[in-house]
Amino acid sequence: MAELSAHRAYLEGEWRAARAAPLSLRRAMLVAMLIDAFVDRQFAADPSADDILAYRAARAAAAPMLGVVLQICAQADGPKMTLEAVTVPLEAYASLSVEDFMVSLYNDHSVQRVVIAWPDGRRALAHDVLEEAMAALEGDGHA
Repeated sequence: MAELSAHRAYLEGEWRAARAAPLSLRRAMLVAMLIDAFVDRQFAADPSADDILAYRAARAAAAPMLGVVLQICAQADGPKMTLEAVTVPLEAYASLSVEDFMVSLYNDHSVQRVVIAWPDGRRALAHDVLEEAMAALEGDGHA
């Protein structure tokens, strides 16, 4: 159990660093990989769990955004994490940082963001997905 606590502390630190560097694909991907590894450690610490693939599938089914993170880390066909230009609606301009506002003025109302991109064209902000996955680690009694 001490190993889980140490991994969780490291994960939390990297999550704070990723939020502080919202354009860092590397930091966001590190958080995703640490979430994936944490699920494996939770499996190892759960005496009632005996099949890691079934365990991971159950966790993914119970928390869809955790499932997205697990899919990204599996590097199979499916969602990928990438850095893309995202259009900012005019009504959201008040919430932009000064830096993002200036960038958007020169880039046709768009800013760079780390996103999750699905093969079917869907997109989601990566930090939103990671936040939900982090919450799922706490919400199931395994953290």
